[in-house]
Amino acid sequence: MKRYRFILPLAAIALVASGCTPQPTPAGGDTGKNTALGTSIKCDASPTQEELLAYKTPKAKEKFNLTLMQVSSAGYYYQAIDQGAEQAAKEAGVELVKLSADGYASPDLQLRQVEDAIQRGTDAIVMAPSDIQGSVPVVQQAMDAGLPVVNISSEVASDKVHMVMQDDYSFGQLAADRVAEVVGEKGGTGIIIAGPANATWSQRRAEGFQDRVKDKYPELKVAAAPTQNVDPAEGLRSFEDAIQATPKIDWIFSVHYFILQPASLPSEYRGKVPYVSAGYEPDSIAALKDGTLDSVFGLAPRWMGKLGVAYAVAQLNGEEIPRITCIPIPLLTSEDIDQPFATEELIP
Repeated sequence: MKRYRFILPLAAIALVASGCTPQPTPAGGDTGKNTALGTSIKCDASPTQEELLAYKTPKAKEKFNLTLMQVSSAGYYYQAIDQGAEQAAKEAGVELVKLSADGYASPDLQLRQVEDAIQRGTDAIVMAPSDIQGSVPVVQQAMDAGLPVVNISSEVASDKVHMVMQDDYSFGQLAADRVAEVVGEKGGTGIIIAGPANATWSQRRAEGFQDRVKDKYPELKVAAAPTQNVDPAEGLRSFEDAIQATPKIDWIFSVHYFILQPASLPSEYRGKVPYVSAGYEPDSIAALKDGTLDSVFGLAPRWMGKLGVAYAVAQLNGEEIPRITCIPIPLLTSEDIDQPFATEELIP
């Protein structure tokens, strides 16, 4: 498969400055298949922050009907995907129908939803799958009906879809780099809040982090890496159980800040132990400002929705698009608040 790059007017690129702390974006060649959990994604296109800020959604050649299938509608991340998709649909001049499943254990519901969408007469599917294996029949059903499928947010185990997502394994590696930078050469012991055990995004982030520690940072010790649902109460219980066994810790990493709310940390840890996480949202911005979060990695939800719809429109227009597009993973600190790429993480 050929390598791609974003084609943008040079003047537009020159006028855009991201201002965010730069981070490497994974690159590679054709994978042929989706990657195993413990490896990085091989990207066919890796747009920079500047290229994304200057990106223009293609106009649809016809009044297409697109269906956005999300894992959930509850939570800022999913609402931001919705908003990005709605923006792209408006710019392209297409109809967008939005559907929501019931979390990361509802592929059967997604299958019923795609069957309904086909009956309704949709032209393409933009899907955040609820399960990497369980959602494969959803893809197959859509493709059997001749519909393009763009996979966003979290992987589905199909080499037939076009993917737009961050590389969560590299995400975890970058998080380990940040923790090592914050604690310094002395290293130290920490706790990972690893998120849902059956979600690829959380598994990849936790594995990438631990593999990077093993390979590069022997001075960092992982005391515990419990899994839990996307539930702040569960996250806090996991943390409290971990510190019962290891009360002296030097760092915390959570695959998403929402699972372990910075304000909920016991006073002896809150703002005193460096906490690195993911998700740039109003609540995490407040935590960056008051120092209860050291830094977060942006999740690009609006870009997931926007590029997912834009790529579906491009395919319906007869254009060729990259099979795997990897979105940048920006490291955001209190110094990056209100910078252009950080602002694009937020629902206007």
